[in-house]
Amino acid sequence: MNVNYATLAADVENGTLRERLQQELVEGFRQIRESGERLPTASHYASQIAEIINRNAETPIDAELAFEIYQEVLEACERARALVES
Repeated sequence: MNVNYATLAADVENGTLRERLQQELVEGFRQIRESGERLPTASHYASQIAEIINRNAETPIDAELAFEIYQEVLEACERARALVES
């Protein structure tokens, strides 16, 4: 997923980050499922994705935004997983 760091705070606030990530995760989770593998837990996957987002920022992301990013990523992971498992 490409993250636009210039609009990241707004994308978190308006749900754009969550929606785009969810779409990508559904596709990826379907591929994992079709290969016979178990889907990763939402919290495990979310922490990895949030870490990548934070690590790739040019300047450090403040703690409050980092927390909100994790929450949005976690929700995207949970929703995508539920869609694939249903």
